[in-house]
Amino acid sequence: MANQTLIYAEIEKRLFEAFPQLAAPYQKEFSYWVDRDKPPGSYLVFAMVVVPYLAAQLDERRDEQFLAKLFGFFEEMAASGDPEVVNLLKSEVVRTLVRDPGHLAKAQKYVGHRVRELLPTVQ
Repeated sequence: MANQTLIYAEIEKRLFEAFPQLAAPYQKEFSYWVDRDKPPGSYLVFAMVVVPYLAAQLDERRDEQFLAKLFGFFEEMAASGDPEVVNLLKSEVVRTLVRDPGHLAKAQKYVGHRVRELLPTVQ
């Protein structure tokens, strides 16, 4: 990933730059969104696009490179100096994994040490 720290104001931009394959699921999920001047926001994007895409990838295990890269991005989020980025990661990704032992077990080989440290901090 990039060597600059992730900041909340740019998290979606950086996400879609790193993972252009998420653009189509985003468009599909938010096709009803009428206020183009005020997009859905990072928490909804992660909850409605990133997490379901992640779950599908973990279930199918077709693209190991994608999973490794995505968890690298999560690791970068966990290392961010912006507490809102870390909160986004904990609230949407880490909490979802913790609440789904099957997906957490499948994710173990991709989870980095910073994300692993966050696992016990959520319920």
